[in-house]
This record gives sequence, structure tokens and C-alpha cells, in this order.
Amino acid sequence: MAERRAPALLWITPPAGPLEPVLAGLRRAPAVPGLAVLLRRPGASARRLLEEGRALGALCGPRGDALLVSARVDLALALGAGVHLPERGLPIEDARRLLGPDGLVGASRHDRGGLEAAAATGADYATLSPFGAVPGKGPALGAARWAATRRGVALPVLALGGVDLESAPEAVRAGADGLAFIRAPLAAAETSLPQMRRFLDTESGRGRNEERS
Repeated sequence: MAERRAPALLWITPPAGPLEPVLAGLRRAPAVPGLAVLLRRPGASARRLLEEGRALGALCGPRGDALLVSARVDLALALGAGVHLPERGLPIEDARRLLGPDGLVGASRHDRGGLEAAAATGADYATLSPFGAVPGKGPALGAARWAATRRGVALPVLALGGVDLESAPEAVRAGADGLAFIRAPLAAAETSLPQMRRFLDTESGRGRNEERS
């Protein structure tokens, strides 16, 4: 099991369709500190998830990237991966008990109460969404509301929803500890992933300075 460390960048697989664009992107991209890949394929069979998880793991392992599986602790155990839990999924405490103290456990959250509960029950990080507009996902929080929801929660929180190269700097200035995305790196992972990481390294410091001023 990988060392517990909140991702800085969380690349979520497309929910359907071929996985090859993600695999190809990982092959092209340089190693980026703090990158994790989340296998999220709603409705896929356990066998398919296991096969795709092994394909991702074969690339993530040598690169030093963390691998997570959405919802399925059994598959996370089989793959030696972490788990990312939906808000209505398995309780965080139970996932922690099954994965052990070294297992990486993340959680999807959408409001302040959810973030505080995730922090209190032992999550290593949470995503807070939707930061920006996403079709079918309800109204976007927007930078100001996202920042107010996240502020003061003792847990690394990643911005999710409408996060791309254009919106990433704003998300980091709003207090995001990391960035989560699905399609942003698909076309040019070799440039977009390092650029996302640079946003975290530069804009986070700028945001903290603005808060103090």
C-alpha cells in the first residue's frame, strides 16, 4: 500500500469509453510530484475494473503516482491502491478499518458539513465540488463560496468541477490544496500536468500573501 499523502493533482478517469487516452497521457507525461489517478468507471464490472486498474498501476507505480479506486474497497485491496469514497458510499471509518492505517482514503464532499465530517472520521483528503460549471451537477460554487466553504477545515481539500488550465489558478487562490479534473490533461498531458503543478506551487503562495494583506 502506498504511503498516505493527499494528492496535489487528482486525474479522474472518464466515466465511460476507452481508457487508452489516460494511459497514453501517462506514458507521455513527465513525473509530476503529488499526482494520483482515480479509476472511476460507474457501472463497469469488477473484472473490467480490475483489468483497467492493473493497466493504470503498471504505469503509476514506476512513475511514483498514487492509484485510487472509486468506492470499491475490495478492488483497492486487490490492486494495492487507495480508495475515494462517494458521499453516500461506505463510511470513511469502515474503509480505514479495511485498508489499514497506511491506506489512502479520500472522499467526495459538496458542503461545509461534509468536509468537517470527512476530517473528523479520518479521511486523508476530500474533493469539494462543483467549483465551476459542470453540466448536470447543479449550480457552481464559484471561487468566493468555495473558499468560504473550505476555510478553516483541517483537511486537505481539492477543487473539483470545471477545473482546467484556465480556472486552476483561481481555484488555488481560493484555497484549494490540490486540483481534481477529468478531461483537462487528455489532449496534452505532457504539458498540462506540469503546468497544473506549477499553478499549485506559485498561486498558493500568492493566495496566502493576499489573505495576510
